[in-house]
Amino acid sequence: MAITALTRRLFLAGTGAAGLAGLTTWGGGLGCAAVRPIPASDPRAAFFAAVQRGDLGALSAQLSGQPSLLDARDDDGRSGFTVALLADQAAAADLLRRRGYRPDLIESSWVGDWERFEALAGELGPDAVNAAHALGGSAMYAAARGGHGAELWRVFAACAVPNPPTRPPGAPSPLRAALDFADLGAAEMTAATLLSNGADPNAPEPDGSTALHAAASRGSVDIVEMLIRKGARVDARDRHGRDPLALAEHAGHGAVSALLRDPGAIARDHVALRRAFDVDGRRYRPVALGDVSIVDQRSFVGLGHFRFDDLRRRLDADPRLVHAIATTTEMAVEAAGHTGRVDIVDYLLARGAPYSMPAAVLRGDVQQVAALLQAAPERVHERGPHDFPLTWYPVLSGGSIEMAELLLARGADIESQHFMGTTALHMAARGGQLEMVAFLIERGAVVDRVGRKFDARGQTPHQLAVARGHDDVARLLEERGARPA
Repeated sequence: MAITALTRRLFLAGTGAAGLAGLTTWGGGLGCAAVRPIPASDPRAAFFAAVQRGDLGALSAQLSGQPSLLDARDDDGRSGFTVALLADQAAAADLLRRRGYRPDLIESSWVGDWERFEALAGELGPDAVNAAHALGGSAMYAAARGGHGAELWRVFAACAVPNPPTRPPGAPSPLRAALDFADLGAAEMTAATLLSNGADPNAPEPDGSTALHAAASRGSVDIVEMLIRKGARVDARDRHGRDPLALAEHAGHGAVSALLRDPGAIARDHVALRRAFDVDGRRYRPVALGDVSIVDQRSFVGLGHFRFDDLRRRLDADPRLVHAIATTTEMAVEAAGHTGRVDIVDYLLARGAPYSMPAAVLRGDVQQVAALLQAAPERVHERGPHDFPLTWYPVLSGGSIEMAELLLARGADIESQHFMGTTALHMAARGGQLEMVAFLIERGAVVDRVGRKFDARGQTPHQLAVARGHDDVARLLEERGARPA
């Protein structure tokens, strides 16, 4: 993941007092904009009523007569801008901004004003990012409500957590909120981004309506499958006593209903080995990092993606950082793994990082991988950070046919090991690995499958090959049945 100069400042900034408006009180019921009654004699009453009904003429007149209303708060601590967002009055929110309103930290994450969000997050720090806000949740909750898909990495980069430790009464989790976004594709990408970075699939929800209930009722095959393999309870009941299957059947979503009738057919993600052993086979023993800030831990993990020299300097200064974990649940050794940096992986393993299955696959450690899978075949379903399937790692290592063959022989399925449809074939085509592409097709990979890892609209392996200039791969895919873009 690229880290911009502005984002890097998030990791260095301290906390400040500015911009904290709205961060300490909870709003009313989420999904509505009901406000606590304000006396009619209070000039705010007409202002918030106009915002709530989206009366642009009245708003313009009121702001012209009393500009201070722009920064008014109702008795629940909500700005007119927040009330407009909750009431789905986009035109009113736009008018307020044109008249000079500047969204605060949490409001900025809802509307996707990333430049302002990053500036405020850098100024105020992680406590403000994860604080309660009058619109009903933290920055992560707000960004999920805004349906920002993979752009949630910007909120994670500010050390946001996917599972806020406290929520107001009746408030859904960010994951559940994501699935209420009107556009289903955006809702799915937002939910997938949260799930792939540590969101709890079984977070308690208002009225018992879980993320699986929401995904089932909307007919989202990808998210239902993802939730099940991450351990979502298929027997959870909402306040009406309905399970997710009942909602899917009622809505006529046949494909989702089929998944929910036979959830055992979906292999669960295997997590037991992620931080079990070190490279010498000893039990991995993490070191307490209570005195290391979440910002310092996140920034060190970020260095693991590609900044080897900076990482070495930081680790020399504090060797404990090899055990640092970002709010995405990622460690530096895992960051290096999914960017294919075997050199960084080896260095961190020598310094005490845990040795996971993805790392062993990436390093081409055939003997270790074979032994681990022989002992427990379900380990083939272990995943790396950001939900990277194990079958991607032979590609990330540069194209190890031997390792790919081993994984497939031990039960890995090319098509079931995917992220939002993106399989190892997509990764190989994108990387220009002609031999690996041929091998995967021979082993049954679907040549025209649409994956949404790199583009929310979806791309086939052929489209990825063409976009990256791999003409030989594109020709091979066409010969094997792929339709040209």
